[in-house]
Amino acid sequence: MDGSLSTIVAAYSRPVLVQIVVAIPVRNEARRLPRLLRALSAAAMRSPLPVTAVVLANNCTDGSARIVRSFTHPSLRLELHQVDFPDPNAGIARRVVLDLAARPGALILTTDGDAAPHADWIAAALRAADAGADLVCGRIDADCRHVLATAPGRRVTQAEAAHGALQHEIRHAVDLLAGRQGPERPHYIESAASMAIRSDGFRLIGGLPDTRSSEDRALVHQAESHGLAIRYADDMLATVSGRLHGRAEGGMAEALRQRMSDDDPLADQAMLPVPVLADLWSRATAGDSRPWPSRALSLGNRLRASDLEAELPALRRLVEGSVRPRLLPRGKSAA
Repeated sequence: MDGSLSTIVAAYSRPVLVQIVVAIPVRNEARRLPRLLRALSAAAMRSPLPVTAVVLANNCTDGSARIVRSFTHPSLRLELHQVDFPDPNAGIARRVVLDLAARPGALILTTDGDAAPHADWIAAALRAADAGADLVCGRIDADCRHVLATAPGRRVTQAEAAHGALQHEIRHAVDLLAGRQGPERPHYIESAASMAIRSDGFRLIGGLPDTRSSEDRALVHQAESHGLAIRYADDMLATVSGRLHGRAEGGMAEALRQRMSDDDPLADQAMLPVPVLADLWSRATAGDSRPWPSRALSLGNRLRASDLEAELPALRRLVEGSVRPRLLPRGKSAA
């Protein structure tokens, strides 16, 4: 990280928050938009600050824009922008709507056209920001029973759960050594369907990284690399669809289809090989406080379900033999 920029970020004074702006990129979501707008209205009713939803209807060929124009609720102000991109992708749509939402004194929340934030979603984000967070990562849930009903879908989900739990334990230990997180292990979900960032911090780090997909994970990495405070809020929850035909290239729907059809499915690109995890742990114990690698990119070859299964014994040995013993004397077990 550039020294002068890190000094500016570390020293900047957070302006008082005076408004909530929800940034929503939408592409042909007429079927799900009413549910989203009703959910946002319910969440806005619990917000102590005025709430504006900025909807970017990009490359729509359905009634999405009409639905936004016709929806009214006393607690939610709606602002519609329509655009046709020559090369539409999730990254550019999210970047444009976030730029539109980055207003003075705003806490920017972002979600998706197929999501339904829970009633406390806005209030939870605001609580985390008031407690010192610059960027808040909420949780998401989805109904993926159709994926788990297939043998490959079950296989990769179970392999990721086992590998991911131990990987998150290592990540939390690295964060503890660097002073980035508290003693409770974060959920480490980084989804634009449930995320918030202070407008001033968003501008300070240069906005959303220029990427076609995984822009949410790229934003979290960029924010942390520039010294912003990241918090993972369990009470900031949104439900997303588990649909198989989505709008984003390289998005969740595409991943779910692949998990159902491939005998040895690709794992989430955030899953790291044991040698990489061992190196990250070694560097952290030597005093290297650099952020966790960006989950927007694969480090080396993308792992498959079989890779996660084969590496699980070595990963357990790393956690049980090195990570936990290092933290236990401090009274901070990540288990």
